[in-house]
Amino acid sequence: MRGVIICIGDELVSGRVAEQNSRFAMSRLSPLGFAFTSAIWVGDDMEAIAGALDQALAQADFVLVSGGLGSTDDDITAKAAARHFGLALAESHRMIQNLRECFAAVGRQVPPGVERMAQLPQGAKVLDNTCAGFMLTTPTGQPVYFLPGVPAENQRLLARQVLPDLMRRFAPQEVAVSQKFTVFGLGESEIAHRLDGLNAGYPEVAVGYYPAFPAEEVLLSLRTAEPRQGEALLNELCAEAAHRLHGMVVGQGEQSLAGTVAQRMIAQELTLALAESCTGGLIGHMLTGVAGASEFLDRGLVVYSNRAKMELLGVEARVLERQGAVSPEAAAQMAAGARLESGVDLGLAVTGIAGPGGGAPDKPVGTVFFGLAAEGGVKTMHRRFMGSRGQVKLMSAWTALDMLRRYLEDHAFLHRP
Repeated sequence: MRGVIICIGDELVSGRVAEQNSRFAMSRLSPLGFAFTSAIWVGDDMEAIAGALDQALAQADFVLVSGGLGSTDDDITAKAAARHFGLALAESHRMIQNLRECFAAVGRQVPPGVERMAQLPQGAKVLDNTCAGFMLTTPTGQPVYFLPGVPAENQRLLARQVLPDLMRRFAPQEVAVSQKFTVFGLGESEIAHRLDGLNAGYPEVAVGYYPAFPAEEVLLSLRTAEPRQGEALLNELCAEAAHRLHGMVVGQGEQSLAGTVAQRMIAQELTLALAESCTGGLIGHMLTGVAGASEFLDRGLVVYSNRAKMELLGVEARVLERQGAVSPEAAAQMAAGARLESGVDLGLAVTGIAGPGGGAPDKPVGTVFFGLAAEGGVKTMHRRFMGSRGQVKLMSAWTALDMLRRYLEDHAFLHRP
């Protein structure tokens, strides 16, 4: 079954707001066998909305419309839909009740003007338990779902109501099965080179490469009427891909690099302390975004100044004076100090020059040093990153976590020359 998504809003076409709903819809519906021919963005304009509906209905079995259902003057989607389908606007008693229940749930009365959201095309079916959202069906049987633009509400309605309704209507015979993994430390062309011929003998399997800075994502997918067999095949191919990439796979499925690190820290019953300078707490932020981080993360110190490095981590003044705060010696003492001062198993440190200023001929912008301390010693590493300040910080945080990931895979890592 083919679908088209229409995203409505001046804030979208002007670039003021990043559109999220179309990507979510595609990611949820495509694996179930629903193919999308296009996504159309239009502003809050009656003629533009009408043109988008004409275009969508000419090529699709169903249409998703996102945005323009609020209570302000620029929310004209319901009015545009009524005009396009030749329907009168009428007050929906069901939507009035929904609005009252929504506001009552937070102890409020419906504010003046909000009840205009109940003005819907006559005959529209109101989606359950929502303050905005309805459906119309064309004379040829094409369902058109009108959803609010607010991502949380849009995605809730799509998952709980639109998707089940589409399955009841169309029930695709084939579904899309996919496996995704994340690679860090290799560019797209090198990954493609190493995976060349991975799907040889399996023409039904597609291999896709997608940049997800600072990493790369690889997606293996196929359409099949036998999802279990498809999943088994993709699992075999993923294992072969991981072997070819030699330890550069940092996440499987939706698991992030931080999630992989957290899983292994918990499994090995190890504890961690962080000492961050140029990343400013970004590593800690990534780790605490994972449920269960409290099981292994003891503390994270942002030691931006030399004084903080000395007072909180015991970094020697002579090291800072002679080698500088951005040096392997400083990174090593930061990592060792984080471990010893907190009494944990591992100390992870990063110090560098994120830019755009502060560089020197011997230490240009993007110079970053890492330290990892364990009972067996301290390992340091140097990298030079290119890009903006934000990109250098993000690359540094990922590199530090990847250094820790590698150690967790092989504790002999610290003892290598």
